[in-house]
Amino acid sequence: MIAKLQDKQIHSFEWIDVVNPTTQELLEIAEKYSLHTKSVEDCLEPEHLPKYEEIDNVVFVILRVYDENAKPNADNIQGLTRKIAIFCSNDFFVTIHRTHQPFLDEIHKKVSFYKKPINSLQLLTKVIDYSLHTYQPPADKIEDLVDFYEEKIFLKTRLPDLLKTLYMLKRKASVSKKMITLTREIIYKLSEHVKGPYMQDLKDSYVQMDIVYDEIMDSINNLTAIYLSVASQKTNEVMRVLTIFSVFFMPLTFIVGVYGMNFKYMPELEVKNGYYLTWLVMVIVTIVVFLWFKRRKWL
Repeated sequence: MIAKLQDKQIHSFEWIDVVNPTTQELLEIAEKYSLHTKSVEDCLEPEHLPKYEEIDNVVFVILRVYDENAKPNADNIQGLTRKIAIFCSNDFFVTIHRTHQPFLDEIHKKVSFYKKPINSLQLLTKVIDYSLHTYQPPADKIEDLVDFYEEKIFLKTRLPDLLKTLYMLKRKASVSKKMITLTREIIYKLSEHVKGPYMQDLKDSYVQMDIVYDEIMDSINNLTAIYLSVASQKTNEVMRVLTIFSVFFMPLTFIVGVYGMNFKYMPELEVKNGYYLTWLVMVIVTIVVFLWFKRRKWL
């Protein structure tokens, strides 16, 4: 679907928004606006990473925005993000994407109410700014999950597949972090042409999102380390209890083993109260072991 969002007769440039185009439609747009063939081919690649090019006074930008409809188990670039290709010159502004992007409609509404018209490069700056902010909702969701799992770990609540869940969160955060980092090169090159508050707002948005995802990655790494430490502590506690039991029963097992041997000549076997004496010795040994453990503060 091809929609004209802005007319050149009213503004200094026209804005054409293309949603899920066919190959023929892309070729028609390329011919109408004299777009480079290689750039048009890049539009057809679904996994293309963010990039910035200038060809014959036309700025070509590929952005990746977070897909709010991404599947819960998605953890790669194509599953979590959607591509937007932009062709920008003094006379036109063309946005091409496979699925509808609501933030483009929001930009169009805001721009139409500006008292002072903006040029195409300033509009490109706004689009990049909004694309960065699409990563804020998933960041908030990941932070909430990290806080939830952190509380459960310290409360020692058993959660199945927690390590796998933390790994999935880290994968999602890593993909978003990578896309934001790749956008930095676009901002750097665009800053050579755009100055003033629009560019400053864009840089502020980049720094904000970069810091947010750095903190998320650190939080997930720390939480994973804490989880492994707590799991190791639980294992050590189990081993400690088993060791205490084995120490208590080791001398008792020795005594029982000695007097359980079926030799014919064993003097103690003829003692009248031998059975009771053996029990007394085992009780005394148990008490001695217990007092020794208490003195060493192992109990």
